[in-house]
Amino acid sequence: MKVGLEIHIQVKSRRKLFCSCNPKDPDESVTEFRRRLRVSASELGEIDPAAAFEMKKGLDVIYLAGNRSSCLVEADEEPPHDPDERSIEAAIKVANLLRANVVDEIHFMRKIVIDGSNTTGFQRTALIALNGRFMFRDRQVRIQTICLEEDAARLIEKGNGYVKYDLRRLGIPLIEIATEPLELSPKEARDFAESLGRTLKLTGLFERGLGTIRQDVNVSMEGGGIVEIKGVQKLEQIEKVVEFEEKRHRWLFEVASALRSRGISEESFRDVRPKDVSELFRKYSQVETVKRFFSGSAFALRAPGFKGLIGSEPVEDARLGLDLADICRLFGFRGIIHSDEIEKYKFPHQLISELSEALGLGENDGFVLVFGEEERARLCLESIRERLIEALKGPVAETRYATEKGTTRYLRPRPGAARMYPETDIPTILISKDMKEKYKVEIRTWDEAVSEFAAKYALERDLAEQILDSDYVDLFTLYMERYPGISARLLASLFVQVLIPYADKGKPLEADDINALVESYYSGRISTEELRNIINMKLQELLREGMDPNKLYGALMGRVMSEVRGKIDGKVVNEEVKKALERLQKKA
Repeated sequence: MKVGLEIHIQVKSRRKLFCSCNPKDPDESVTEFRRRLRVSASELGEIDPAAAFEMKKGLDVIYLAGNRSSCLVEADEEPPHDPDERSIEAAIKVANLLRANVVDEIHFMRKIVIDGSNTTGFQRTALIALNGRFMFRDRQVRIQTICLEEDAARLIEKGNGYVKYDLRRLGIPLIEIATEPLELSPKEARDFAESLGRTLKLTGLFERGLGTIRQDVNVSMEGGGIVEIKGVQKLEQIEKVVEFEEKRHRWLFEVASALRSRGISEESFRDVRPKDVSELFRKYSQVETVKRFFSGSAFALRAPGFKGLIGSEPVEDARLGLDLADICRLFGFRGIIHSDEIEKYKFPHQLISELSEALGLGENDGFVLVFGEEERARLCLESIRERLIEALKGPVAETRYATEKGTTRYLRPRPGAARMYPETDIPTILISKDMKEKYKVEIRTWDEAVSEFAAKYALERDLAEQILDSDYVDLFTLYMERYPGISARLLASLFVQVLIPYADKGKPLEADDINALVESYYSGRISTEELRNIINMKLQELLREGMDPNKLYGALMGRVMSEVRGKIDGKVVNEEVKKALERLQKKA
C-alpha cells in the first residue's frame, strides 16, 4: 500500500487571502442568497469528471454571509483583492523550512469546484515551491509541492434539492503540503503526519484549533487507481483510514477477479440502461411492503455478473452496495434496493420474478432499484452503471471522505487535469532572490522544543509535551503572562485534565468559561466545581505515580490543600476529597 499525504493548515493572518475581512470578527447581521453552479469545458474542450458529477445532482446552493466576516468578494460580486502578503511570506518560509525550490513567479490558478463550497465555482490556488525534503526516522521524504490556496465555505445543512454553506471560512489562507507516495504502514502514516504537523506548529505561523489543520490521504495498491480520502482531521483517523482502505482495496481486486471469471467485461454493459418498471410495481401497489417505497415511479438497472457481489461484506462497511447507495444519496434519494438484499424487504415473490424477467437477468446478474422522479432516477442509475463498469478494474481512482470511526465513504469521481485553468483577475507576483533568502524560519526539533518549554515553566516533560502539542499552547502562555505568580503546574494540569479532554470529545469550553475559571483561582476565589477539578487533577497525578491506595487520602489532601489553602474552607475540601475517593472505589 502506498500512502501520500496532503496537509492543509490555516495561516495565522489578520485577513482572508483575497480581501480584508477577518473571519474572527463577530457579525452584526447575516444575509442569505441562493445560487446554482454549472460546469463549462476547459480551454481544450474537456469537462472535469468530478465537476460533471456534481452538476448532475441539480442542487440549489444557499449561502449565509455575515456582514463583517465576509464581503462582496466571497459573494463573487467583486474581483479578488491583492493576495495577503503575510500568507505569501508564510508560504515561502515553509518552503525554505522544507528545503524546497521556491518558484520565481507566483501564478494563481482556478481549480473547478462546483459542489457549492465556493461561490465562484472554483478555488484559487498557487504553486509556491517544488521538490522539498523532510526527514522522518532517518528517511528523507520528498515533498512534491507546496501551494497557497483559499479555504472553502463550511457545509452546515443538506436538504431535499439544496445544500447550505456558511461563508465565514471561505477565503481563509491555507498552505497545502503534498508528499510523494510512500510505502508506509497505517501506524507509520499516522506518525509521519504527526511529525510534520509538529514541525509546522513550532514555526508559529499557523492557527491552532479544531479544523485548522486537516489531512487528505491518498492511497493506492499496484494495479489499482489512486483513492483520495478527504477531511481527515484527527491523527488517529489516519491510521484507521489507511488500514481500512488496504482491506477495501484487496476486496475490490477480488470482486474484479470474480467478474472476469464470470466472463464480464465493459462490453457486457453496452446495452445496459435504466429501465422504467413503474407499471410493474403499480400492479402490486396495494401490498403493504410495496407501499412503503413505491409512490408512482420505479426504475431499475441490470448489473451483469454482480449477483452476490453487491451485498457481500468481507470487510465491515466496505461492501459495493454501500458505495452505490452513497451515489444515490448524492442525487437526493434515501438509498437503493439491490438484488442481494431484495428478500429482506418481503416484496411478493411474483413481483421479484416479473422484475427479473423484465430486466432480462441471467444466472449471475444482479440489479439496482430506485424509487422517485424520472430525471433524477435515470441520472442516478447512469452514475451507478459507470461505477459498476469501473468495478471491473478493481480499486478505481475516486474521492472518498473519512468517517469518525475511520472508515471511508464514496464522495465523487477523482478530478482530472481539466479542472485547472489560469486566474485572470490576479496579477503575477515576482519572487526575488532576496525574498527567498529573507523569508526563513528558525526551527528546533520537537525534543528540543519540549525541553525548552518544560524548563521555562518548571513542568514535568510529559505535561509540557501535552501542552505544547495541544491547541491551547498560546492560551497557556497568555495566562502565564497575565497572572504573575500563578502555578504553572496547576494551570498545565487544568488544561490537560479538563480543557484538552473536552476538546477531544468535540465539546470545547467557551473562552469566557476558561477565563472565569482561571481568573477565580488567581484572585483567590474557588468554587466547589473548580475544587472538584483540582481534586481530580491531583488524584490522577497520584494514580499515575502508583500511589498505595491506603495512603491516597492523606497524599491527596496534602496536594490539594497546598493549592487551595486560604481560598476555600478546609471542611469543604475534606468532604470533596472523600467523595472523589468513594467514586474511585465504586469504579474499581
